[in-house]
Amino acid sequence: MALEKELKYFESIKSELLKQHKDKFALIKDETLVGTFTKMEEAYEEGVKRYGTEPFLIKMVIEEEPVESIPSLMSGAINAHT
Repeated sequence: MALEKELKYFESIKSELLKQHKDKFALIKDETLVGTFTKMEEAYEEGVKRYGTEPFLIKMVIEEEPVESIPSLMSGAINAHT
């Protein structure tokens, strides 16, 4: 899975990040926290500047990930036949 190492690292430091950087955007490459940023755009620009087209992770530092639902998938409408 792409960015598996970065996601695992984020989870391992999440409690510390929540103490000091809640609601900011963490930029992570491999097992390194490059920095935290107020805006996602700032984190993205820094990631591109440092890594170009190599994959890197930007993740918002929040306690719980929001759950997203797509009503048409949940109701089965996406499989409806006319």
